[in-house]
Amino acid sequence: MEEIVLLNSKGEPAEYIAVGEEVQLIVRVKVYRPIESLVLGYSIKDRLGQVMYGTNTWHTKQVIRNPRVGSEYLFTIAFPANFGVGSYSVQTALVDRDTHLTANYEWRDYALVFNVVNIDKNHFAGCLWNEPKITIEEYAG
Repeated sequence: MEEIVLLNSKGEPAEYIAVGEEVQLIVRVKVYRPIESLVLGYSIKDRLGQVMYGTNTWHTKQVIRNPRVGSEYLFTIAFPANFGVGSYSVQTALVDRDTHLTANYEWRDYALVFNVVNIDKNHFAGCLWNEPKITIEEYAG
């Protein structure tokens, strides 16, 4: 991997992002030797190492077949940061298929670390932000 960066909703590299903010994880990869297939996997982990979310381009049906030596690829992963307040890390892997067990080209724990802060949401507890719709009615019996 040549470069890994997290961009905030303004398109700026960010170490701190807001709960629910639309962000982009950018991963730039260069191919240095002949391979049959290239898959990017990633996961976002909390400060205890628990996976909050993870997937790879095998599961999203975006496998790069027979990439040319010297070619570069830019993976852009856009998502809302619907995480609880805290510190998170990104783990990345370049592999050949749905798992890292057959060909693991590169693996990075703590490829990127970022913090989530609550700027404009109601106070909540937990590792996931989920906007509730709470209604209250007087019960007549």
